[in-house]
Amino acid sequence: MRLTPQQTDVVVEELVHRHQGAVRGFLSYMGCAVDRVDDLVQDVFLSFLSARFEDRGEAATRAFLRRIARNLFLKMREREQRHPIVLDPDAAERAWVEFERDDGGIGYRDALRRCLGEVSERASEVLRLRYEERVRLTQIAGTLGMTESGVKSVLVRTKRKLKACIERRLVS
Repeated sequence: MRLTPQQTDVVVEELVHRHQGAVRGFLSYMGCAVDRVDDLVQDVFLSFLSARFEDRGEAATRAFLRRIARNLFLKMREREQRHPIVLDPDAAERAWVEFERDDGGIGYRDALRRCLGEVSERASEVLRLRYEERVRLTQIAGTLGMTESGVKSVLVRTKRKLKACIERRLVS
């Protein structure tokens, strides 16, 4: 059955709507810079649409989109003569599949959101500067009147506490 252009537009819009958040998240997880994510997401869907993909359900579609995203990201890093931030793309893929599990990652995100509410004000500010604002450790140290090693310690301790908190919440 051949689709009309209007039907094709609806199918493409629905596909993008359902999967763009996961593709964006996976690229970020792989280490894609914030300013490059949107371009790569667009390239992923353009590649997907030009590929000969046979629909075998949601899981297969997500896996195919991740494969495209991973390959495009690694090619981009190669063109820039930079090594990927994630050294083992296969491990990243396995971790992302675990993250998405049955609920598309909603359980992890909810647990993280609740756990972030439990961290100290200073730790929260260090996390915000480092991961939202992408500020270098030396700049964070100067801004907060800390040493660089102090900032690293706060990050390491806080990430360890967040991991334990998330794991507890996912089990219960």
